[in-house]
Amino acid sequence: MRTFLVIIAPLLLLTSGLHSQSPAAAHSGTLPSSTTARSGPPSPFDSVWLRLPGPSPDSSLVKYGFHDQLLTTAPGFFIDSGRHRLIDSPGRMIIQPFHATWSGVTRLIEKDPASYDFWIRFWLKNDSDSSLDVSIFCGNINYTDVWFSSPGHAPVHLSGGSLRSPLPGTTLVQQRYNILPLRLAPHQFGEIFLCLRQKTNDFSFSAIQLFTPNALNAGFAIDYEQDHADKAFQWLFQGFMLCQLLYVLFQWLIIRRKEYGYYFCYIAALILYFLSKEETDLGLPLLFTRMPLLKVYLGRTLLILPYFLYFRFIRSFLEIPACYPALNKWIVPLEYFLLGYMIFDFVFILVTFDQQRQNTFFTIVLLAVFLLSTSFIVYLFRYRQTLINYVLTGSLIVAVGNILGQVFTYLQNYKGQNIGIYDILIFPQAGVLLEMICFTAGLGYKRHMAEKEKIRSQEELIEQLQANEQLQQRMQYIRNKIAQDLHDDIGSTLSSISILSDLALRGDNSGQARETMSEIKDSSLMLMERMDDIVWSINPRNDSLENLLMRVRHFATTLFEAREIEYTIDIQKKLDEIKLPMDHRQHIYLVLKEAINNLVKYSHATQAVLRVGFDQHTLELLVKDNGKGFDRQSPSTGNGISGMQRRAGLMGAQLAITSAPGQGTEIRLTVQAFV
Repeated sequence: MRTFLVIIAPLLLLTSGLHSQSPAAAHSGTLPSSTTARSGPPSPFDSVWLRLPGPSPDSSLVKYGFHDQLLTTAPGFFIDSGRHRLIDSPGRMIIQPFHATWSGVTRLIEKDPASYDFWIRFWLKNDSDSSLDVSIFCGNINYTDVWFSSPGHAPVHLSGGSLRSPLPGTTLVQQRYNILPLRLAPHQFGEIFLCLRQKTNDFSFSAIQLFTPNALNAGFAIDYEQDHADKAFQWLFQGFMLCQLLYVLFQWLIIRRKEYGYYFCYIAALILYFLSKEETDLGLPLLFTRMPLLKVYLGRTLLILPYFLYFRFIRSFLEIPACYPALNKWIVPLEYFLLGYMIFDFVFILVTFDQQRQNTFFTIVLLAVFLLSTSFIVYLFRYRQTLINYVLTGSLIVAVGNILGQVFTYLQNYKGQNIGIYDILIFPQAGVLLEMICFTAGLGYKRHMAEKEKIRSQEELIEQLQANEQLQQRMQYIRNKIAQDLHDDIGSTLSSISILSDLALRGDNSGQARETMSEIKDSSLMLMERMDDIVWSINPRNDSLENLLMRVRHFATTLFEAREIEYTIDIQKKLDEIKLPMDHRQHIYLVLKEAINNLVKYSHATQAVLRVGFDQHTLELLVKDNGKGFDRQSPSTGNGISGMQRRAGLMGAQLAITSAPGQGTEIRLTVQAFV
């Protein structure tokens, strides 16, 4: 809170007729001795009385807004070094020697205020025919106590100060300046004992100042006019923080991601911290005005807690544990250090109330955390990711703002240097505002990327559904084909067996019956073989090309050795990595089987070659013999070659058959495949 210092000369024109007068002596003499025994205090106005001429830099007691109504004596001073601690026994102050000087009081207040109690004693009198309201202002002091003893009236005790709750019934202006209100009856006079106690390093004191209500309000108006821009900024700042808090809360309620919870708590802690600094000035008696000691006990806690929460937010928002595990090992111990230091700091100030040492510790810790944070930021910036750049830029800005605020505070409060900066809070506040802008931009970018990822996922899902639909169509085609094969091959074979069986039963020729039975046997074997091929092709365990070629090898070897044909089988290694559709594998197997069957049955070959190879995207299968060959131009009487050509066409493959009478036969099947 900005302290209400001595009101400058233009205030005199705003107050109703304040005049400067020279001291006038009623008669010569001095103030009555403090040791004078009295049944009631004698009036000092019987001796020397003083009308103060208005504000002066050397005045220890100044008045604003009073005509000749309020008469005061020159104050006396007593410095209690702690041996007496008479704060609870003001009556004993009557016998104390108030011989200290004003310069001595101001020097000790500036040097070591926490070690002394400062007592000020003076007389005042309402010299008018009406009641008089006097507002006593002692500056920004932690504890102020006023005892007013007046003959014929009950003693009055008023307690105030920056670390005490406002007095009941006081106005917002009186609460802002920690005013002690005193009402004097017509012609009432009495003795004032004023005790000042300071425990923290945040204070200001220039004089004891007495105001009329109009002068106090006019002073407030001038003070407000001088810093209304800052107050407007504070209102806008708190409004922006509140809007950001609600925005993050809604984000958390919608998305329910823990990083939004951390950021919500981070903003809430910052709002409380800045509210503790500006609550009274903004006229918001919410928390710290009602319980001012919280400003001291929670002052540093509300600065350390945001750091802890912000590290948690960064780790979660950028997914550091999963994406940057090495960095995560450094950040987690730092978080726990901040948490432990926050507890230590709270206990330390609670026990010692030593703000100067607390601020020294905090400055050292803050600088160390700043250096570590900077190294983390540099580490992450190397990845050159847009989202990281948004968040880390905001982090760096808020860190620099806090460091500048802390350094200037230290220089101004503890080194006595006049920095010339009206409000040091502007640095951390500006840093927080810019950080939130960066966070909002980063959140928008992340949402944009999430939308793009969602669209991409939807497109992939559509493609997958289309692929599944094509697979279903292919599976349906395979089922139809298997059904057709079963109908054509097995059905026709069974019909032949039925007819042949009937002929065998009716025939009289035993030789013809044996021939018919032999045909039935061959048809049955062919049927069994065909059924075996179909069952093998639809078994999922045989889906690999390697299993297919092993079956072809076994089939060819069995036939070649049975006919005593010399053979060479050359199959390239690592063909199991080649991917082919299931129906392609079945077609390849049946084409090779037909080619080997024809070679064994019709070619009269003595040598045979089976070769399988893969070149880039092409699978090549070759069956070759040195048999009698055949004329490719002559019409074919069987279905073998046409069946092979039909299957090759179904695969989109190329089937090349090269043969001539007496020159053998070569069948080459070329199929497109992929790895």
